Amino acid sequence: MAKSRTPNKAPSGFSGFIQKNSDHVRLIMWVFGFLALVGLAFGGHALLNRWFDRYPIQQIQIVGELNNVDKGVLKAALTPYVSENFFTVELDKVRETAESLTWIDYADAKKEWPNTLVVELQERIPVANWGKKHFLSKKGEIFLAESVQPKANLPTFIGREEQAAFIAERYAKMQEILTNVGLKIVTLELADRFSWQAQLHNGLVLVIDEKNSLEKLKRLTTLYPLFSEKQKQQLLKIDLRYENGLAIKWKKNHGDTDAA
Repeated sequence: MAKSRTPNKAPSGFSGFIQKNSDHVRLIMWVFGFLALVGLAFGGHALLNRWFDRYPIQQIQIVGELNNVDKGVLKAALTPYVSENFFTVELDKVRETAESLTWIDYADAKKEWPNTLVVELQERIPVANWGKKHFLSKKGEIFLAESVQPKANLPTFIGREEQAAFIAERYAKMQEILTNVGLKIVTLELADRFSWQAQLHNGLVLVIDEKNSLEKLKRLTTLYPLFSEKQKQQLLKIDLRYENGLAIKWKKNHGDTDAA
């Protein structure tokens, strides 16, 4: 009788050994593959940077009418961007840098091939002096400009900062009324008790309370033309804080004042 034969079996644990070594091999290959990709990426990045460096920003072109911006301050703020390259310069940062300057209201930036950074600027437009050192912009912003003196061609407003828009609005309405008799407001102050004091170009001071202030000012414009030129020169202060009249303070010949 022939003996039955069974296939030889591998010693126990041998297949597990092979499996474990296969896992190690795959892990090592994955690590080497990853390192190769990292090396390729860094090499490519370095190569890309070298290529970028061939296209630096070489000039900054300023667009916009600038009357009050300190050119030296502007140049110092934007010069660091000349060291940037054309492809990586961050335009948002350029805009933020420009708009951080006192007199700049709006800034935009763009690139022009191959080496130019174009910065468009719009200045704040002052509509009035605010106190002795500040300005009030067209947008109602109060800002400090140390290197610029108050502008003689602008009116001066005095009051609390939160009242700025209200003062500017009231100034426009008062000036419109006074223009009819050739008077111009130089300084307009709003006191805490809502009492207006307006100094005019000829030295005359008007005092008006808030109640019916524009109507009282219109009443003055009907009276003012009745004064002779000599009388107008002697007017020092007119108090309009009365419902049905006004009080006039005259100059004295020797420079003192007297009430009437």
